[in-house]
This record gives sequence, C-alpha cells and structure tokens, in this order.
Amino acid sequence: MVWNVGQAQVPEKPAQASPVVDLAGIIKNDSLMSALNAQLDSLSKKTQNQIVVVTVPDLGGLDPKEFATQLGQQWGIGGKALNNGFVMVVKPKTADSSGEIGFATGYGLEGVLPDVFCKRLQTEYMVPHFVDGDYAGGIKAAIDEIVPVVLDDYSKTQTQALASESKKKGGGGNGWFIIAIVLGVIALIVLMRRRSKGSAPQQPQQSQLKSDNEPEKKAEEPKKDKEEKEEEEKDTDDDDTEAPKPANVEEPYKYKYGGGEFGGGGASTKF
Repeated sequence: MVWNVGQAQVPEKPAQASPVVDLAGIIKNDSLMSALNAQLDSLSKKTQNQIVVVTVPDLGGLDPKEFATQLGQQWGIGGKALNNGFVMVVKPKTADSSGEIGFATGYGLEGVLPDVFCKRLQTEYMVPHFVDGDYAGGIKAAIDEIVPVVLDDYSKTQTQALASESKKKGGGGNGWFIIAIVLGVIALIVLMRRRSKGSAPQQPQQSQLKSDNEPEKKAEEPKKDKEEKEEEEKDTDDDDTEAPKPANVEEPYKYKYGGGEFGGGGASTKF
C-alpha cells in the first residue's frame, strides 16, 4: 500500500477496484468480507449507487470526514452523472491513538443519507461493536442499515419516473382523438364517391385480357418458386454456421469506481 503524501495522506486508488478495501487488515472474517463485497456490488449493479468501505491504519492528521471526502474525490467513488457515491472510512483504535470513523456523501446521496442519519449509524451501530474489537460486525451492522434506505429511495425514484412518463403519454389523448375524427370523415367521403360511381359501366382492365401464351407463363412460375425456395434454404444453412467470436469481446460486468463528486455531507466519530 502506497501513501500519497502530496494529496493529504490519502492512499492511492487500488489497481483492482472493490467495494471493501481493508488496508488496515481489521476485517479478519473472510466469509463476512465476501458477503460485504457481494452485498455492495449487487447494490451498485441495481441502483448505480456506489458505497465503498475503506479501513486505514492512519488518517495523517486529517478529520475522519475530511479524509473520507478526499478519498472519495480522488478515487472517484460514484457515477459522474449522478455523483451517487458514499465512503465509509474506519481507522482502528491502537494503544497510542483513538479509533475514528468518517463518512463522506456524494452530492447525489446527501438527501438519502443525511448527516444526522450518518452520525446515528456511527454511534449506535458501529461503535458498540468496535469497542469490543469487532470491526467486521460494526461495519456489517452499518451497511445493513444503509442498503435498504438506498434501495427504497431508488424504488421510489423509479416509480415516480414511470408515473411521470405515463402522465406525459396520457396528455396526448385529445390530439389522437381529433386525428381519428378527421380520418373517419375522409374515409366517409371516399366511400360516398365510390358509391356514386357504382352505376357507370366498367371497362375491362388490361390485366384482365388474357394472351395465348399465359398458360405457359403460369407453368413457369412453380419452377421459379422452387428455385427461389432452394436458394433461401441454402442461405439459411449458411447462417446457421457459427461465426468465429472476435478477439475483443466485451467483458462482463466488473466493479469499478466511476468518478463522482463529493460535497460536505457525512459525519465523524471517535471511539
């Protein structure tokens, strides 16, 4: 792990992005680590919101919330368009220093995860676990509170978007009604004109005049149709042949940081 002194002691972005980055080595439960990564990755896939947990051995003298804000900004947590990132930083307690927790909220999530909510998570859900040395349990307790809130907001946003779209489509009903009336009038006029000309003698159309060689042409048509059918079957057989896959096939979903912006939302707590 490399510390970037020129950027306020914030660690450099890892080469392999993941929701949980345990630089302090305090999440010693491998199965719980995997569960946290899967939980936050699933949230990111569904809602595009990005929650990242980072543990560090030292904050370099910075306030925990300020440290989390700078880390989120430099790593680019969250999407560029929505700025929907959230950073949770945990520094463990040592014999020489207090433990510290810092949250930083992207602009797009400040209304969903307000400062009061963040502070309550730290004091009521994380600190009780941390004072007993259970860092993994405290982090999991906070994540279990955050994820449902983010999912609920996402569901409400989707519902509102669908309702708005439905309302827009319904607003054009009068226009379609007028168009239907106009088309109906035109059709009625055309029908009346045709009926008024119904008594006029009909002249034989050119297509109705049969030539002597017409039976011969009809005899040729089945042969032509057979040749066209054979050609189509040949083309179908060629299409069934599996084409070689290109070398640059697009890779499946892979967790990555998106480049979001951070404001002043969040909270700090020492223990």
